[in-house]
Amino acid sequence: MKNIEIIRKLRASTFTDEDEEEYGLDFQDGLTDTEIDDLAKSFPNDKIDKELIEILKETRGWEGYGLEQVDFSAIGQFGFLELSPNSIALGHDGFGNFWILDILGNGTLGQVYYACHDPAVFVKYSDNLNGFLNSLIEFYESPTENYLNEIHEKVVFDIWSNGGLVFEKTDFQSRNKEFDGFLSEFEGEEWVVADMRKAKNGDGFAWGKFGPNNLSKRHPSELIWVIKKKKKGFFARLFS
Repeated sequence: MKNIEIIRKLRASTFTDEDEEEYGLDFQDGLTDTEIDDLAKSFPNDKIDKELIEILKETRGWEGYGLEQVDFSAIGQFGFLELSPNSIALGHDGFGNFWILDILGNGTLGQVYYACHDPAVFVKYSDNLNGFLNSLIEFYESPTENYLNEIHEKVVFDIWSNGGLVFEKTDFQSRNKEFDGFLSEFEGEEWVVADMRKAKNGDGFAWGKFGPNNLSKRHPSELIWVIKKKKKGFFARLFS
């Protein structure tokens, strides 16, 4: 289904939660042309993609079960600019976990990511906005067995356990010489690179394993992040 068809289906439907209680989603009104023009000033190149404008004219978003709030107008409200410099905080669960729509530098819509708070993991959730909306239909219709819960309850812990798509900077650079210029400012061996260029849905990286505030920089056009490795303290080095 197209995005607008999914949203209209969600607006017209009644669902049943895990406790067998029926509920509907509390939709907000859409934006006017003037409100959309004002919102565009917060987007790269002062431009909102047509795909998103169609949704915004139908509704700003909704409140309801699972995702505490879905908001298609929440540009710039995701705080980790090192993860996504331009994004829409599509939804959150009220516990610090966000689903974000990445906005590319030219204003076009990118992939949707799940940014988990604990553990601190960044996951490719879907290829696009349509994939995100389709996953919400599945979630509302099947509240126990669904893709959203799998990412939220299992995948993030698997990625935290194995680190995900993270490589030593020296190893990554030896295989990707085209990024020498970008990586030249990160000297020494205390860096790792997260490479999500070929990531599948459910792939990600555990940026929080390297210490708080160690996420350093995202490549301006490629899905590559540089992270500083946490330095061991004196006693950790002494007894390692």
